[in-house]
Formats: sequence, structure tokens, C-alpha cells
Amino acid sequence: MTGTLLVASSHLPPFCGGAELVAWEIARRVSNNFDVHFITTSTGTPDIENFVEVHTVPRRRWMPITYSTLYSSEIKKVMMAVSPDIIHCHMTLPWGYVLRNVKPPRVITCHGSEVRKRYGKERYFIKSAMRHATAITSPCKWLADYIEKEYGRKSVIIPNGVDLVNFKPMTDIQRSDNAVLYVGRFNRNKGALDLVEAARALPEYEFWFRGSDRNKPANVGKQGIKIPSLPNVKTIGFIPDEHALAELYNQATICAFPSQYEVFPLVGLEAMSCGRTVVATIGPRNGFVEYVENGRDGILIEPHDIKGLSKSIQYLMENKAERRRLEKNALEKAAKYDWDVVVERYRVLLEDLMHR
Repeated sequence: MTGTLLVASSHLPPFCGGAELVAWEIARRVSNNFDVHFITTSTGTPDIENFVEVHTVPRRRWMPITYSTLYSSEIKKVMMAVSPDIIHCHMTLPWGYVLRNVKPPRVITCHGSEVRKRYGKERYFIKSAMRHATAITSPCKWLADYIEKEYGRKSVIIPNGVDLVNFKPMTDIQRSDNAVLYVGRFNRNKGALDLVEAARALPEYEFWFRGSDRNKPANVGKQGIKIPSLPNVKTIGFIPDEHALAELYNQATICAFPSQYEVFPLVGLEAMSCGRTVVATIGPRNGFVEYVENGRDGILIEPHDIKGLSKSIQYLMENKAERRRLEKNALEKAAKYDWDVVVERYRVLLEDLMHR
């Protein structure tokens, strides 16, 4: 072991978002190099396999303030127990701010939602967290550019990864020949309702919606939506098990993710690593363009282009040879984002900062 690493993230698998999944993957995969500890407000129960020690503190309102003032002793207690040589915060708020004044070097990985369009006190907290951070990382170029413009900090760009052990083509899984799969929160910004409209226009195909956490729209706040009931639409509850989710990808014909905004979405990589063609969206703040090359390993359309979405789905369904070509290229592309490759970049960064 080269030292003690404390990773900070608010939630644990299985009930968490992409940012928390990234935090957990990094934590468990660098455990061969560091004595890894994890501070969280989550009561999740991931398979820790004895390689990460989890420290849970209560989830409180206004955590950047309360854990910096009234309840700072709870953070100090964890810091004394762990005595970290380096800290890796996922999200600037709350952890980047709460841990801004501790002694060890601190890396903040920004995941996007916590830094975009923030004003007033939140913006002050974000700026303070970034100012005190030893290094900032971002999973994509557009977010790194945004952070530099808005907050004056340069980022090290390290993409998210995919677990190729779980997400892979499965020859023993029967594949549907007319099913479109959506994986993600039932959220307006994710384009779920756009895909429903495509389902209306294409009644000959099935549309499977694998839902948000526990399939409760309330979990995504005001953006949460319910999927309308249509004869060719099927909603599937939240699937916490990665192997079961990979089986679902393998059952589908193609995958569609018509989001308005994404940082570096995991679902596209998961689908591609299972050998599925992806229809996704393009744009100045849409991370699918980081790894999907239009016409080579997937199809990219404009957000809210329901006609283009429907045409792309129909084209792939009716052209099996083209679909196979894209699938082959998608597999090759996904292999470049194997978590083992990505985490090595984090390991090098963390060790370098720790020994400066």
C-alpha cells in the first residue's frame, strides 16, 4: 500500500446515480494500491469485499453549512480515525466544501450537475471548494471548459469507465428482434417523453423503459415524469444488479438515450459494451459525443428531434447488416473505456499528488 485514501460520496450502490457509481468503482479498484476508506451519508449495502471501510455520517439539511459548523466534530472524528494521506471528493458540494480546510491533498471530481447554473450561496461554496482543492478532474472536455470559464480552475480530464466483466455480449441470452431499450431516470431532461412519442409513431416495435430508482418519479424532483401507458410500451423497475442489467441490454435490439444534457453517461458505454447500437443525442453539453462517433459506432441526433429519433430507430430495425457493423465498432470503442484502464489514470494522479 502506498498510503491511505479517503473517498467522499453521498450515496452507495445499488440505489445511486452515475456519479456515485463512478466514486465506488474508483474506490474499490484502487484498493490494491491504497488503504481505502469511504465517507458517505448513505445506508446502501454494496458488496464491499473487505477492500473498503465505509464511514457513515447522518444525512442533514444544508450539509455544506452544517458539517462545517454545528456538526464539524462528526467529520473530525472520521478524519482522526482514518488519518488519510489524500482525499478524493466526488461532487464539489457537499464534500469538496466540507473538506476544504483539511490538511491532506484533495482532489475534487466534478460530475456536472453540482456546478452548472449555480448562483448565490451555492456558487460561493463551489468557488471556495475549488479554490482550496489541490486538483480538479472532469469526465469530459465540455465540462472542463465550463469549469474553467465559470470558476477559473483547470481540470484534468479523465473519462468515466465501464465494467467489461459484467457488461459484455451474452450468447446464451435470447435477443429480441424489435425492442428498443431506454435505461435511466424517468426524467424530462433525459428525453424519456421524446422516446414515448417515438413509440407512438412506431407501434410495430416494443419500447422498454428501465426505470429510475425504485421506479418513483419523486426521486428526480420536479423533472420526474410518469411513462404513459401504450400497447407497445413496457416499464421495468429499477435493476440494482449489474449482471441482470447487462442481460437486459443483451435482450434488446437497440438502445435509445435522447437526453437533452449529459456529462459522460454510463448507459451508452454499458449498451455498447454489450454489443448494442446506440441512438443518442448531440450538442455542446452532451457527453455522448465523447465516445459515440455518428455513423461509425452509433447514431447521433439533435435533442427533441422526435422525427429524427423515430427515423433512426426504424432505419436500424430494418437494416440488420448496418446494425451489425455499428455493433462491431461499438464493442471496439467501449473496450477503450475499460474501468481498469481509466482507474489507472486516477491512481497515477492520486499517487503523484500524495508524494509531492
